[in-house]
Amino acid sequence: MAQRPPTHSELQDLESRAEAAPSGSWRRQEGGGLDHFTLRRGQGESDVHLYAPADVGEAVTRLLEAARADLPRLVAEVRRLREEVDALQGERSAASAAKTAPATAAGRAATGSRLTAASMEIDEDAPLALAAPFHVGPKEMKAAQTDALAALSVQVARALLPDAKEIERARLIAMAFAATRGQMDDFWAARKMRSAGKKAAAKKK
Repeated sequence: MAQRPPTHSELQDLESRAEAAPSGSWRRQEGGGLDHFTLRRGQGESDVHLYAPADVGEAVTRLLEAARADLPRLVAEVRRLREEVDALQGERSAASAAKTAPATAAGRAATGSRLTAASMEIDEDAPLALAAPFHVGPKEMKAAQTDALAALSVQVARALLPDAKEIERARLIAMAFAATRGQMDDFWAARKMRSAGKKAAAKKK
């Protein structure tokens, strides 16, 4: 039978056996082939007698004495260690959940308050450079071919350029609406959308 930790029921059984074991002091009398071991119990209780070879009798009596004294201690220690392990696992699970859980309502509210406060601090006459798009380089353009978020970011940058054409703003709006609805085929189609002039030129070719 494969070794396994004792169950809760088995621990209770061990405690019961230890409590049921007879208590008292053993006395040994040497004999011819078998020694006589006697467990002298309290008043009103019968003595226990054991006939066995000297080494066997010594081993059995020591085992019985130790079982009554030590089994309850072992059971208590097993239970204590299990409670400690359960507590540590609970703390680990809570810490892991805290790392992966979404922001709480209070956290979102605090973030929103900070953003609102920051927005209110911006002067109305602040230069448009504050809303300037990030720099779009080869790395960003390559990512935009397959990454929807990168594609949307690049399109935002294009639409915010001072000399941006109307088609860039229209493309941005179409991509944003498609993304919010989960219509990714329409999203990528909008990204490739061309102006009417370019479509006509393409047809003539």
